[in-house]
Amino acid sequence: MQHAGIFHLGLSCWALVSFGPQVCKSYGSLTFFLIYILGGVSGNIASFLHTPNPTVGGTGPVFAIIGAWLIYQIQNRDVIANDDSENLFKKAIIITILGFILCNLGPVDEWSHSGATFTGMVYGFLTSSTLQLDSTSPQTGEEGLKLVKKYGGSFKSLIIFVISIVVLSSLLLFMDPPLNALASADEVAVVALEYMSIFY
Repeated sequence: MQHAGIFHLGLSCWALVSFGPQVCKSYGSLTFFLIYILGGVSGNIASFLHTPNPTVGGTGPVFAIIGAWLIYQIQNRDVIANDDSENLFKKAIIITILGFILCNLGPVDEWSHSGATFTGMVYGFLTSSTLQLDSTSPQTGEEGLKLVKKYGGSFKSLIIFVISIVVLSSLLLFMDPPLNALASADEVAVVALEYMSIFY
């Protein structure tokens, strides 16, 4: 099994606690949820198409969240506090490096990380809100922060999510997974059926 291990679980939890609240605040709770689900789907599809072993674990969604966070930072780099961004950017680098090390030391699937990160960045780009600096207020003389686009919109997020799922699913029609992946999938299905037969 790929993506297993206590260190991998700890890394996933740390990344989710670090970036989850920021992405939820930036994109809204619905879009955050869709980013998480889309990261899981894209990570598993990327893994299935490139690796012969079955995959477990939830780092794909976490890397999708990091990808969406990165896009939000790039799109709003002129108006976001540098200290907070630099701190999280350092965490993103550390998480990526640790993920790469775990990929080479244990059963961790880098295809899941890469596929989910790319999907999170694309989806984040299409649904991200944009901040801009307002003109100086004549009453206070202070520069204000105005939200130009609150969120991408729930309906827009859902539409883009559905289109993304269709596009990702279509990859399974046009790309062939490794032959061992099909054999492993069959083995997992047999084990699952045997396990279910015990209770029914």
